[in-house]
Amino acid sequence: MRLGFYSELARRNVVAARAFIAKRGYARTAEDIRRCRQDLLASGDPALRKLAEFRDFFSISECRDLLFHVQEHRLTIPEIKAFLAANNLEFVGLSGDVTLSNVGEQFVRRFPGTSFTDLDAWHMFETENPDTFASMYQFWIRKSGEA
Repeated sequence: MRLGFYSELARRNVVAARAFIAKRGYARTAEDIRRCRQDLLASGDPALRKLAEFRDFFSISECRDLLFHVQEHRLTIPEIKAFLAANNLEFVGLSGDVTLSNVGEQFVRRFPGTSFTDLDAWHMFETENPDTFASMYQFWIRKSGEA
């Protein structure tokens, strides 16, 4: 089964933006979203300005989902690992676009000889490179013991 989850580390800027939005009372309207985006960019806060790196930031509907979402769950790799162990599931690997990309090359340089299925190594890698999973974790699992 292929799963996808938001990363707690990678979404730290989104969390900061949601606090900014709540404090200033922006609504989910197109007008407030436009005003909010301008205020975020003008804030001078590098964490908030980094949101402009998300393509979702520039569309009203996608920005609403990104920053004004009413309920979003974020996870860490250790939480995913614990869930898999508790439910007799096996981590098969990350989606190929990560392991076949520059990220995969960086992982191999950082952890030579380490399997792409080593969640402890991926957690360490993400801690050192917190934007690695900015879009989300996407990975494959199966029941333990299945081939």
